[in-house]
Amino acid sequence: MKISITITSILLFTTPFILAQTVAESKVYETYDNIIGVENTGLFNGTEFTDLFLNTNGTYRYFKGYDYVRGAVYYNGEFYSNVLLKYDLLEDNLITHSEGKLSVFNVKLIPDFVTSFSIYNRDFVKLVDINLPLPGNGFFEEAYLGNQFKLYIKHNKRKKDKALNSGVQYRFSINNYYLLQVDGHYAVINSIKDLRRALPEREDDIRKYYKSYKKLYKSDPDNFLIKLLKHLEGLSKPSKF
Repeated sequence: MKISITITSILLFTTPFILAQTVAESKVYETYDNIIGVENTGLFNGTEFTDLFLNTNGTYRYFKGYDYVRGAVYYNGEFYSNVLLKYDLLEDNLITHSEGKLSVFNVKLIPDFVTSFSIYNRDFVKLVDINLPLPGNGFFEEAYLGNQFKLYIKHNKRKKDKALNSGVQYRFSINNYYLLQVDGHYAVINSIKDLRRALPEREDDIRKYYKSYKKLYKSDPDNFLIKLLKHLEGLSKPSKF
């Protein structure tokens, strides 16, 4: 009981920053969860999840992989580290998995309770009040957080059905887009043309950069956009002025 009270006291007076936890702070939360058992915490306050699309062509609906991996989540006001997570890109939900010896189940976390999470060493936040009619639950990867620009990636997958003699086979493909924040406003970016429209004063600089790194844009658009925004921030002023 003394140990539980001590850990609880630490939790109450430790500010939980999901994406900027020190090793010491993360260990405190992890130790607390280990003492009381993570299944007995509020993390499993959600609905049971069942994947109905298991007959696939080798693709999957999740971020980076099919299996659960260790991650962290800030959920309903509490921080949970070193827990099993996977991110469902088809329905934009975060899923966790029990490790109890008596039962094994998958839980879909309540989207409104998820503030931020980290998985595969990538950081995600729930963006609210962006004033854009976007589908999903609002989870975006923080791809680049600069002084002038902020770039968020909306990871998304779409499903296609294929009729086979043995039944229906499902195929999942990537359908990502980007969200650019500049001067307190957000713009959806699906192409270089969208980026030029969002940053008209930077149009010449964007054209020049795209011309030099067109191959990178085609092979790795995430990395291209991050590098481009860093480049733009490094310029003293737009080329056209």
